[in-house]
Amino acid sequence: MDNFEEKNRGYWNERSRGYSSLRQKELSGPDSRAWERFLMERLPKGRPLRVLDAGTGPAFLAIILAKAGCRVTALDFSASMLKEGAANAEKAGVSVSFMQGDVMNLPFPESSFDAIVTRNVTWNLPDVPRAYASWQRALKKGGVLLNMDSNYGPMDFTAAAKLTKNAHHGVAESLIETCQELKDSIRISTHSRPAWDVERLRLLGFSSVTWEEDIRPLVHLSKEWDYDPLPLFCIRAVK
Repeated sequence: MDNFEEKNRGYWNERSRGYSSLRQKELSGPDSRAWERFLMERLPKGRPLRVLDAGTGPAFLAIILAKAGCRVTALDFSASMLKEGAANAEKAGVSVSFMQGDVMNLPFPESSFDAIVTRNVTWNLPDVPRAYASWQRALKKGGVLLNMDSNYGPMDFTAAAKLTKNAHHGVAESLIETCQELKDSIRISTHSRPAWDVERLRLLGFSSVTWEEDIRPLVHLSKEWDYDPLPLFCIRAVK
């Protein structure tokens, strides 16, 4: 697993600048407001929220939530991604607390957050059950987990990257091959999602677990990029 984590970190460090550029385009377009509306409709109401963006990357969700008035902590294992995220937050004029760490073993006390959000992260984790348990621990009672992801296991990233509107188009072939190898080497890629995730979260004891099969029509309004070629599900779990 150590070799996987080292290789995975290296991949995302190398991808950081190009990946950040994609998220900047989203932030400056109609998708940004769509995401804000989507998230705030599903997060707890009636109080200022302390939110963790787990696997923040270049801080897309963190920036949107900070603009909406949330107190946001953004966690990622990639130093290069955190650097991009901090620059993006500064450009957006919002305050976000950035921290380097392991999303599968959160460095926070129990009951620290009103909400945890994560987008396109769990597909890339070598131990998703451990991550879910850690996130449950860090949530306050009544806190909400929003996990937005896709069933990437069967997907061929190499073929998808050849599509001109795909987010991977133009990424070096060697990096795409590395991404494919990483994906194919972890257990989450063998499961049918989101059904598997829903079952795991219920077994952990979340009081409510609901899901939406495909939220792309709600959050992807821009026609410039096909960011998610697969259905983008959203799981909402309440502690």
